Amino acid sequence: MNILHPPFVHFVVALPVIALFSQFTFFITKDKAYSKAAFRIVGFAMLASFLAIISGIEDAQKIMANQNIIQEGVSSLNSHKIFGFIVVAILIATSIVKWLAISKDSLLYENVSLVLIVVLLIVSLYQGRSGGILVYKYSAGIDKSVAIQRVDEQKISKY
Repeated sequence: MNILHPPFVHFVVALPVIALFSQFTFFITKDKAYSKAAFRIVGFAMLASFLAIISGIEDAQKIMANQNIIQEGVSSLNSHKIFGFIVVAILIATSIVKWLAISKDSLLYENVSLVLIVVLLIVSLYQGRSGGILVYKYSAGIDKSVAIQRVDEQKISKY
């Protein structure tokens, strides 16, 4: 099964970490270049999040059509999909606030953007964990033969 979603989501999780370091560096040095770098990094994360949403919807349709998920994981897949849109909304809000901070040269907006980057990082890490659970617990996107083996292993481990 050809899955496109994982390569994009890794950027959505990793780039906010780099943006956070860049924002901290801005507060330490007061050099605007670091604030602008954080803005660009968040922008790249937003682009990756759009690609992650598009590929995630497509991959979820493939997973459901081929039934490449343990039945108990379907509700987790749906909540993962909804939470993905929340991550995108936070990224958009963070981008707007960072743009305002740079264009208005406002320390208040810089502080708000720091908080939003931290929130974004927490939400992205949670969403990444949720995606990992879908794959490793519910076999989302795993070939049927491997998924059947996992179901059998879960049944055996219950006894």
